[in-house]
Amino acid sequence: MERNIRKAAILGSGIMGSGLASHLLNAGLSVSMLDIVPRELTEDEKAKGLTLESPAVRNRIVNNNKLTGMDRMKPPGIMSKQFAGRIATGNIEDNLEWLRECDWVIEVVAEKMEIKQTLLQKIAPYLKPGAIVSTNTSGLSINRIAQDMPLEFRKNWLGIHFFNPVRYMKLVELIPGAETDKEVLDFMYNFCEHVLGKFVVMCKDTPCFIANRVGAGLGTDILQRTVEYDLSFSEVDDMVGDIVGRPRTATFRLYDMVGLDIGITSAKTVSNNISDADEKKLFVYPAFVDEMLANGQLGDKVKQGFYKKDDKNRLMFDYKTKEYIPLVAPKFESLDAAAAVKTLPEKLTAMFEGTDVAAKLVWGHMKDYLMHVASILPEIADDIYSVDCAMELGYNHKAGPFRVWNGVDLPKYITRMESEGAKVPVWIKDMLAAGVTSFYKEENGQTYYYSIPKKTYKPVSYPKEMIVLSSLKADGKVAVQYPEAALVDLGDGIVAFEIQSKNAALSAGLTDAFEKAYVELNKNWLGMVITSAGKNFCVGADLKSALAMIQNGAFSDIEASVVLTQQMTLRHKYSPKPIVSAPYSMALGGGCEIAMQCSASQVAGETYMGLVELGVGLIPAGGGTKEITMRALQRTTGTMASATDFLMAAIQTIAMGKVSSSAYEAIELGLLRETDGVSLSHEYQLADAKRKVLNLISEGYKPPVSEVIPCPGINDNGVLLGMAKNMLDGGNISEYDYHLFSKLVYIMTGGGVSKGKPITEQYLLDLEREVFVELCKERRTQERIDYMLSKGKPLRN
Repeated sequence: MERNIRKAAILGSGIMGSGLASHLLNAGLSVSMLDIVPRELTEDEKAKGLTLESPAVRNRIVNNNKLTGMDRMKPPGIMSKQFAGRIATGNIEDNLEWLRECDWVIEVVAEKMEIKQTLLQKIAPYLKPGAIVSTNTSGLSINRIAQDMPLEFRKNWLGIHFFNPVRYMKLVELIPGAETDKEVLDFMYNFCEHVLGKFVVMCKDTPCFIANRVGAGLGTDILQRTVEYDLSFSEVDDMVGDIVGRPRTATFRLYDMVGLDIGITSAKTVSNNISDADEKKLFVYPAFVDEMLANGQLGDKVKQGFYKKDDKNRLMFDYKTKEYIPLVAPKFESLDAAAAVKTLPEKLTAMFEGTDVAAKLVWGHMKDYLMHVASILPEIADDIYSVDCAMELGYNHKAGPFRVWNGVDLPKYITRMESEGAKVPVWIKDMLAAGVTSFYKEENGQTYYYSIPKKTYKPVSYPKEMIVLSSLKADGKVAVQYPEAALVDLGDGIVAFEIQSKNAALSAGLTDAFEKAYVELNKNWLGMVITSAGKNFCVGADLKSALAMIQNGAFSDIEASVVLTQQMTLRHKYSPKPIVSAPYSMALGGGCEIAMQCSASQVAGETYMGLVELGVGLIPAGGGTKEITMRALQRTTGTMASATDFLMAAIQTIAMGKVSSSAYEAIELGLLRETDGVSLSHEYQLADAKRKVLNLISEGYKPPVSEVIPCPGINDNGVLLGMAKNMLDGGNISEYDYHLFSKLVYIMTGGGVSKGKPITEQYLLDLEREVFVELCKERRTQERIDYMLSKGKPLRN
């Protein structure tokens, strides 16, 4: 059957339910969220004369949770508040009829088998034919939950385990039931990846699947070793963070962030559902943890756990004295050795070769971690790659249990493990005996992992719908290589311009590459996509080089550089062949200006875009000020509104250095067009961008025509500057902020000409350049640039 999911129902509105609802709204779905009916009235409801039959009471739980999940959660689960109009809230007593319109029903109720089974029986009569039903259980058996349901139900039934917070956590564990139709499984795999922007790991119906089965015991194991080696929590957190390929939250800061009660419950859930005695030992924890739970020391949500803050300092709990004491700074030679090197393999080797207590703790923990996961692999997953991805994307580890050993002397350390009595799984012994000494290898840009059944390396594969630049480059698809960029053939006459400059900065070399690529585009290609090789799209100008030019008094060179950047963005905007930008992660300053001025954009959902130049005492001068001004003024066409109303919002966007929290907010800020596309999946973004270029071509793409617009004029300066003066008087901005604000107003109102005078795009660009060079000569601008380079944050001088 031809499937599509336009409307979903979520049964359960807690943290996971409301977070999941928010993300489905981000993906463009309509959502019905239902929860239970309250059994008792609150004191406020009694005072208002409400009864248990009042609609406001019957939907109180779901409505309160909706507000918590969408408005109060930090960071927010919803990308735009405008999406909230697509959610309906109700309860499972009065509103089950809504399910008849839903293509997908998701159960997110309490982790109790009986509750879930009863709920499935209750909703079954209301499901439309072919509706997919899934559970978000983190550990209960998928088959057992639905064991009493009809076969037709079980064909459309599966586990889809999202991780919290849903918007930001990439991992989804997909668990088919014994009778799940392959067509349903394949459809949901693609839907979760392409539409919801997740990375799917296929799991088996085993206790707690992959991520929680592997990850829930890490904290309890560290707890045991902390007591064994008589260490403090702060000391241990410094040992098991980035040194072993994990987040800086390490173990005890992570417990505080997640909640000690939730962390221990996860460990108990795994322990209660496994039978192996050795594995169960990993989930045992010291007695003082139960005391902490009883005392309500649950972590950040109650402002005390393993750590807490007093008026001045951060303290840690001493499990022996039961008091909070100052943090203890670790003093171990192995940690000093690990801190002195840069790469993860070097750090691990430093710890493994150490002899002090810190080294012993890290070695013992990492050894048991590997042996545990390797021993349960055939049960929980078919390959090591799935397990590593689950831990990296579900627990934010920099490297999973197998990938973390890449670059260290694995044969040496496996021999050491055996000598210490570890039960090394046969498949690892076979791997080493065959001369394979690493779980992964990189070859010609391709990643390979060791396949246990094949007993050799297997390449990491990608869906055919996905475009992976590294794979294309490995296949010889680089059309032109520049010093700071490359043109890569995407097929069908479309080429990708890949930014490769250091730290994704907009440098002179990158500007030169753009100029040459434009010539190449018009000679040999039908269209182009602009993307990047780094973790960010483009973070703007190379401030270090800019400051050096300023200090050398090379202001003519600065002006020439601005001209080249403006010419570059103008070429993109008026290119006869479509150029689509594909920004993701950070697109700041010049990166934002590049994205703004292409034929169109296909933006990753998690894109943080802004014109942030005022933070370093400058104004956007690569066409950003010009472009946002023109867009604001164009909005006044056909309306009775004053240009000032539209310019006010545009000026605030730049003056306050607003950075979007999502692609959708970038549209709301006027940094992107409403016609620009959004891809929740960064992995599929390039394919979506290529498709956008091809669509523009098939529609007979014509570049825009440069317009002459009526200038707002000096008449509006007073109104706009009045807003800034109020902010200055209120202490919200500094005197130099006000000075910069006045320069923005000068440009955006036309440089002092009279109201209504026709001005061109080039006129505004000239004003940008003029003001930018002036500001470079200002002492306080130079102070701001220097402060940003040294401190990594803006100076408000």
